[in-house]
Amino acid sequence: MFVLIGSFLVAPSFARADDWYQGRQGQWVQQNNAWRFRDHDGNIYRQHGKSWSWYNGRHHGAVGSAYHNRPAGDNQSYSQFQNSGGH
Repeated sequence: MFVLIGSFLVAPSFARADDWYQGRQGQWVQQNNAWRFRDHDGNIYRQHGKSWSWYNGRHHGAVGSAYHNRPAGDNQSYSQFQNSGGH
């Protein structure tokens, strides 16, 4: 009986549906002793010092200039841009 009850207590953490945070669907993950929320577009909500903000993984400077200077109307997230071969 204990094994059966224990499996119900453990199972939800493995079979968890996606969470919603600030209107975005994704999952909370713990990484390097800190919590982060990663949405389906690859954006991450994480703590910087004492505040929290969204981070899209986009590089700055010359490395990120292709994404920054993409054509008008290109509404891809940075993750989608990288996966489509954009550099």
